[in-house]
Amino acid sequence: MAKTEQSPSPTPPSHTHTLRVRYAETDQAGMAHHAAYLPWFEEGRVALLRALGKPYRELEAEGFHFPVLEVQCRYRAVALFDDVLKMTTTIEAVGGASIRFGYRLVRPADDMLVAEGATQHACVDDAGKVKRLPRELREMLGRRL
Repeated sequence: MAKTEQSPSPTPPSHTHTLRVRYAETDQAGMAHHAAYLPWFEEGRVALLRALGKPYRELEAEGFHFPVLEVQCRYRAVALFDDVLKMTTTIEAVGGASIRFGYRLVRPADDMLVAEGATQHACVDDAGKVKRLPRELREMLGRRL
C-alpha cells in the first residue's frame, strides 16, 4: 500500500503574545539593540510550544533538543524602550528532524511592523546526534491551535 502524505494544514500553528522592550535591551539612544531580537524569538518559540501543550521542558525530558541552525531577521522599524510589542510565532515547516519557526513583531500602538524573521532548528538527542521527530510530535507541531 502506498504511503500518502497529509496535506499541510491551511493555517499553520501560531501563537501571539505581548512583550515590552526593557531598558537593558536598548542602546544609548533608547532603541532596541539588534541582539535583543533573538531572545524575543526564543521567547516566542517557547510560548508557542507551551500553547500547543508541549512545553520545551517536556521535550527536553523526552530527549529532544532543538539547536538553532540558521537565523534570519529583517528589521523594519525602530522599537524603543518601553514599547509594547505583539510577537506572533508560527511553525512554518516541520521536517523529519527539523522545525522552522517564523516571527513577526508588531507595535500595536501604530500597527507598525517592527521586525520579521525565521529560525531553523535541528532535532537532536541528549548527545547532540540528529534525531527524527516521532510521527505524533510532527503531527502535533503541524496541527492548528
